[in-house]
Amino acid sequence: MLKLKMTFYSALFVFSASSTAIAADSDSLDLSLQELMNVEVTSVSKQKQPLSNSPAAIYVVTSESIRRSGATSIPQALRDVPGLHVAQIDSQKWAIGSRGFNGRYNNKLLVLMDGRTLYSPAFSGVYWEVQDTLMADIERIEVIRGPSAALWGANAVNGVINIITKHSADTLGGYGELGAGDYEQGFAGFRYGSTLSDKVTSRVYLKGHERDSFELDLNDLESDLLVPFADAGKDNSWQHLQLGGRIDIQLETDTSLTLSSDFYTSKMQQAPNIASTEAPLYRNYYTDEVKSDGFNLLSKYTKAISATSEYSVQTYYDYANRDENLYGLSSETFDVDFQHQLIIGQNHNVVWGLGYRYIQDELGSSPILESSEASSTNTDLWSAFISDEIMLVKDELWLTLASRFEQNDYTGFEVQPNIRLRWQLDTRNSVWTSIARAVRTPSRLENNISLIYRLLTWPRWLRYGCRVTTTLNLKKWSHTR
Repeated sequence: MLKLKMTFYSALFVFSASSTAIAADSDSLDLSLQELMNVEVTSVSKQKQPLSNSPAAIYVVTSESIRRSGATSIPQALRDVPGLHVAQIDSQKWAIGSRGFNGRYNNKLLVLMDGRTLYSPAFSGVYWEVQDTLMADIERIEVIRGPSAALWGANAVNGVINIITKHSADTLGGYGELGAGDYEQGFAGFRYGSTLSDKVTSRVYLKGHERDSFELDLNDLESDLLVPFADAGKDNSWQHLQLGGRIDIQLETDTSLTLSSDFYTSKMQQAPNIASTEAPLYRNYYTDEVKSDGFNLLSKYTKAISATSEYSVQTYYDYANRDENLYGLSSETFDVDFQHQLIIGQNHNVVWGLGYRYIQDELGSSPILESSEASSTNTDLWSAFISDEIMLVKDELWLTLASRFEQNDYTGFEVQPNIRLRWQLDTRNSVWTSIARAVRTPSRLENNISLIYRLLTWPRWLRYGCRVTTTLNLKKWSHTR
């Protein structure tokens, strides 16, 4: 049995030139139960509503809880979320899933940051090691367990993780943190927020870290199991550097514009393996250096037409590149999303929207992967959704009817409906139920990629050194529950 040495020693120093932001967070510890239930969330219905009125299994990680936990990365901040399975594979790799489905390449969990989808088109999952921001700038993380595809789209099969950062007006002044230890050998983060004019605020940040390897505890292993590791080594250390910023502009009393950008570069060591016919583990281990970098640009325009009508337009561009010995992949994503909220009378709260996403990805040369199409592919995703929250009995019973319609290049037209019913028993208790259909986004890996591997055709005592090279087609259906 392999064991990881998980005992770490570290020291952290935080300094800030703005005391008001910390004081505001500290006040949240004095809230009553009723006030805590009135904390506003947006992930359930794509509109602000009290946590107690949300017909979903939702949990909110606040900025204060992140600060008190000492988490230095987003996966660490998610460890205490009920129903969410968070496992650290080595120094840089994480497996995060909901409802018991977990793995390094989990592709049934939708993860967003300020409305930007954080999935890789290679396998429709998340490389958690390159998704980061300054932890002090996170306002809250909303985690929904269960299907939410009617509003958020494909991949929201087992849940949604929505990371929401603070408005730049809430991060004025200077902030910094420094730390060092045996595993986290060194990490630092700096941010400065300023007021550019009466209607414009901004912030910039810079963070980086260097982390040591997770070492295997080999005391309980048999000596022959050490053979595959002898030549390859066990280095899985990594270095990461990231910088970014945000600008919030109040154009008019009822109109606002948000601009943000992030850039990162990362270098990781790993000891991957490929199938082999050599005993005892039938794996060939070797040392590999992974280089990953990327950047994104996001803008969001919001305008209130009246007291009962508001719309927003969001666009973003995301570039990601990953280079390792087994394969290399670069992708470019352009996304535009329109959303309109309209309150009709006293009984209907309607939210509808349209979206388009364009992805261009290029697969580099690989010794184990083979594509049946060109190395570079383009995919389009069109979508539309509508949701109507109907108050059947005043202040007691609500029915939500919602559905999303998507057209993609892999499986064609998809419909993802959702029906939710919530009954408010009293001021502190409510009951809700939901029926939903959700699909996940098909990936290029399943559509036109074959895995090349070596297969032993005879038992070991009869093989006479014979080996056969075979290909395994990874294409399969994209529907899941």
